[in-house]
Amino acid sequence: LVGLTALQALRKGGVKEGSKVFIPGGAGGVGSIAIQIAKKMLKAEYVCTTASPGAGTDICTKAGADRIIDYRSQDFVKELEGANFDMAFDTMNQAAEMGGLLKSGGKIVSISGTPTTEAVVSAGLSPSLFVRAFLFLVRNRAAEKAAKQAGGSWDYIFVSPIGADLAEIASFLQKGELEAVIDTEAPSLDEYKVAVDKLW
Repeated sequence: LVGLTALQALRKGGVKEGSKVFIPGGAGGVGSIAIQIAKKMLKAEYVCTTASPGAGTDICTKAGADRIIDYRSQDFVKELEGANFDMAFDTMNQAAEMGGLLKSGGKIVSISGTPTTEAVVSAGLSPSLFVRAFLFLVRNRAAEKAAKQAGGSWDYIFVSPIGADLAEIASFLQKGELEAVIDTEAPSLDEYKVAVDKLW
């Protein structure tokens, strides 16, 4: 699911060979696979991410990130102002802060925060009038404004169960060009508490 989400979001953002991409949260489930997909499947030239020092940075380095910003001591907004990214992948509800990173014509694509009516409809759902009104009221206008001021655009995306995308990801996994990051393994189902404790 994380691979499908990352691939579809990056494609929605127009990532292709030679692209310059910002993917915050690179040590997370979506971030770690998104870095790999951007670099290895879509042939992005440059990928920048954020992570904590130590294990988080190690995961991002292994995934192929070209630059890793320590989010504990550095503000990516200040560090990357005017960096002219083709695409910023909003994995952590930070789209409103990403406008200054984009080049003219660049795109911010979100998978976190409140979805748009357009995203809900494109996912094949039919929101009621009440839901549409709610989504209109809580729409992330700050993200839209930030992108527009940079001469770019902002979109929200829901993952779609597209078989061809899954098959493409599977082929890269089989060739060893993509690798899932496994944080912790429980020795058996009887020791499920090991995994549950990681959530809290």
